[in-house]
Amino acid sequence: MADDKNEQQSLLAGDDVTTQHVPLFRKLCYAIGGPPYQITNTVINFFLSIFLLEVAELRPSYVAIIVFGGKVWDAITDPLCGYFVNRTRTRFGQFKPWILLSTPLACVAYFFLWYVPDFSEEAKVAWYFTWYCLFQGFLSGIHVPYTAMTMYISKDQRQRDSATAYRMVFEALGVLMAATVQGVFVNSTRVAGDCAKNGEESSTVAPEQLDDEKRSYLEGSIVVIATCVFCSVVCVLGTKECDDVIEGHSDGFLTGLRAVLTFPPYVRLSLCFLFLSLAIAIVQGNLALFCTHSLDLGDDFSLFIIILLVSSIASMPIWQFILKKFGKKSAFAAGMIIFIPILVSQLYVEDNVYVYIPILILAGFSIAVALLLPWSMLPDVIDEFMISTGERKDAIFYSFYVFFNKLAAGLGLGISQVALQLGGYVSGACDQSKDVGLALRLLVVPGPVIFVLVALLLLWAYPINEARRVYNIERLEKIREEGEQKQDSPLPPDEYTIDQSLSYESVMVTSTEI
Repeated sequence: MADDKNEQQSLLAGDDVTTQHVPLFRKLCYAIGGPPYQITNTVINFFLSIFLLEVAELRPSYVAIIVFGGKVWDAITDPLCGYFVNRTRTRFGQFKPWILLSTPLACVAYFFLWYVPDFSEEAKVAWYFTWYCLFQGFLSGIHVPYTAMTMYISKDQRQRDSATAYRMVFEALGVLMAATVQGVFVNSTRVAGDCAKNGEESSTVAPEQLDDEKRSYLEGSIVVIATCVFCSVVCVLGTKECDDVIEGHSDGFLTGLRAVLTFPPYVRLSLCFLFLSLAIAIVQGNLALFCTHSLDLGDDFSLFIIILLVSSIASMPIWQFILKKFGKKSAFAAGMIIFIPILVSQLYVEDNVYVYIPILILAGFSIAVALLLPWSMLPDVIDEFMISTGERKDAIFYSFYVFFNKLAAGLGLGISQVALQLGGYVSGACDQSKDVGLALRLLVVPGPVIFVLVALLLLWAYPINEARRVYNIERLEKIREEGEQKQDSPLPPDEYTIDQSLSYESVMVTSTEI
């Protein structure tokens, strides 16, 4: 996020996005498009589980079916969306029409996801499964083209990294806004873990209190929808897509899919992102229940989320400095290593708010890495792919990356619901047995620690270090210069090609060779 003064001078000079330099206001407009995905995902990850259990009053096994089934649907929609986005060409751009058309449909689906119909339990399962799948499908239509547009902000990798850093800040602010706003609405009416609020000896929530909870979720969804519409409109109107001499090819879906999913750096980085996201999703999805039934600190739940997210946002400049000083791969590894003792501490922490707050601050410091680094590293992989194949499959790369992130959230919630079912969780009860508290404590420690360790091993095998990244920048600049010279020559543009015989293995250069 440096060189803001130069960016402002560039803006006054009328620089276009097709040049190497991107005006600051265009980076900001692009960054504002990031919060809709993070806002909705944050609300779903933190609150969908307790909404379906406590308000819709579904048993945990049904909640697992809804969430995991929706992620299976995502396995179809995300790659297909990436394929069609990759083939889209309009006078309004390749990506922006998708964002503009998908946003209102996603907002409608999101609203009905938080509505409680007067149906039987089985009919409610069908209701939430349908709207959850529709929302995730339309969300793909927003987020896949939005993230793929990163590669078209500028040809300069430094400019793309700068735009990504701005985007991460706005996404973190979106996460904070979502957790705060939704938390205010939910905490004002939520009675789980405090049966005295019923004024009765019964351990179930009174009907009038349940109606208040239903209304609070709908009110929160309206605020989220309004914010998402505003962000999408600003992004579409304020962002431009640049052209490149390296173009994508209109080959078949399976051919493009095979090229992407067999590219070694992408496979390793994506799986690393998947396992780290899975660890975070399990903790995130159970934080409300963990604070309520394991720590007896349910009243402070919203405060804990705010502390966690403020810590994440505040630490981002620190991580930005670390990755510039030591490289992206080293910074990513450091953030994951810090996360391990934080997870282990959940086994021993007791119902003391002053002990838990420092743990959350450190957790936020580590989670910031998961917000910033994976998305900053993916353009490096795409650059590597362009050098080794001469092709662009940006939308397909990003679609599966988005899918891995969603899959982690779905798996995390699904695993959690199975564990709660085995622990004896009773839907509709405002108090739970000690076995549920123990199950939640075990949920947030052994599994996530193992997943983080697996992510570290995959990161260790990830081949693009700083030396390789610098080499790729220089190589792409040469390729583009040669391509532009060919386009300016009398020869037809079709005669310019990159050597397609170069495989990833033949082009891969070690740091010592560089």
